[in-house]
Amino acid sequence: MDLREQARVLRAHGSVVPARWPGGVDCWAVVGYAELEAALTRPLFARSPAHWRALRDGEIPADWPMTDHLNRQWMLTADGADHTRLRRVAAGAFAPRRVKALAPAVTGAVGRLLDGIDPITQPVDLSAEFALPLALDVLCSLLAVPHEERPRATSLVFRALSRAALTPQESRLLSAEIRAYLDHLLERPAGPGEADGLVAALKESADSDGGLSPREARDTLWLFLAAGFDTTVAALVNAVRALLEHPRELARVLGGAVAWDEVVEESLRYDASVFALPFAFPREDVTLGGQRIGAGDALLLCYSAANRDTCRDGGGAFRLTKGGGPHLAFGRGPHFCLGAPLARLQLRTALSALFTRFPTLRLAGAPGVPTSSLTINTISSLLVSA
Repeated sequence: MDLREQARVLRAHGSVVPARWPGGVDCWAVVGYAELEAALTRPLFARSPAHWRALRDGEIPADWPMTDHLNRQWMLTADGADHTRLRRVAAGAFAPRRVKALAPAVTGAVGRLLDGIDPITQPVDLSAEFALPLALDVLCSLLAVPHEERPRATSLVFRALSRAALTPQESRLLSAEIRAYLDHLLERPAGPGEADGLVAALKESADSDGGLSPREARDTLWLFLAAGFDTTVAALVNAVRALLEHPRELARVLGGAVAWDEVVEESLRYDASVFALPFAFPREDVTLGGQRIGAGDALLLCYSAANRDTCRDGGGAFRLTKGGGPHLAFGRGPHFCLGAPLARLQLRTALSALFTRFPTLRLAGAPGVPTSSLTINTISSLLVSA
């Protein structure tokens, strides 16, 4: 059963339903829009695993596949002052001025990649030949990876993507190699134009009293390596797929009736790149979606299911409307995705350039199988012709 089908089945049983996460972890799946918005915005719900009752009581298997996610010292699993401190350091790298400064790099990468594909002559896998290398290029620009080191960084990212096929020992070795490379990025001297970038901000904070620890700086880089890559690839692939599966809506876009910004927002709502993230934890007993949730129970945050909540306009339909409908693809509240402006820039630039270059683009066979990820919602390949 793919992630879309899982979300549909969960929604059919209510807005908050009992579920079992892979690895035998019991939780509550929050699949309703209003309920997820509450879990994301109300101070009652914490993100730190220190609040997780089952973890405190030793009920979580030692080999649970998301253990690393909970053990890292990053803003994703921090609350209160710690979260504010971690977020503040990275926030400057995504200020409007910084995102605008990355626009030429995004436009250039999109143009180079489109020059290298020819869906008119033969089918092209847009995931492997466009979305993946674009996200890698932008990620390297964000992290100020020197051009001579980009093959090494690219290799690490691709090996991380195939982690599910690795043995536990191979996975541990890969994690150690990634940590070492992120430490290298934080230790190397800043190059021209890097003084106010993400790496420089983390480095400066790690060197100051009361700033980030070296591990927090490295884990923050790891967060952007993970969250800023897989999610962007998935969002672009999902958006192209949605447009090609809805030719009438695509015709409205190509005819100028709908702006690309609206395409981006509806694509994010209709087929969010994040299926779900673990976890939020109520600090006290609470009723959510008609369910009585105990303090310290785990709430699985189901973004793609909530965005398709049939109680809201749009639901499971893909409809391009002026302004678009609200969505939770980037979260909401204190943990709203810092990289949202850069992700929107990439999606808008890539989609408009792709369909301007190839306005007759169409699917060339069935979309690939869903990726084997616990969190990312996308497909393994997307073959297109023009």
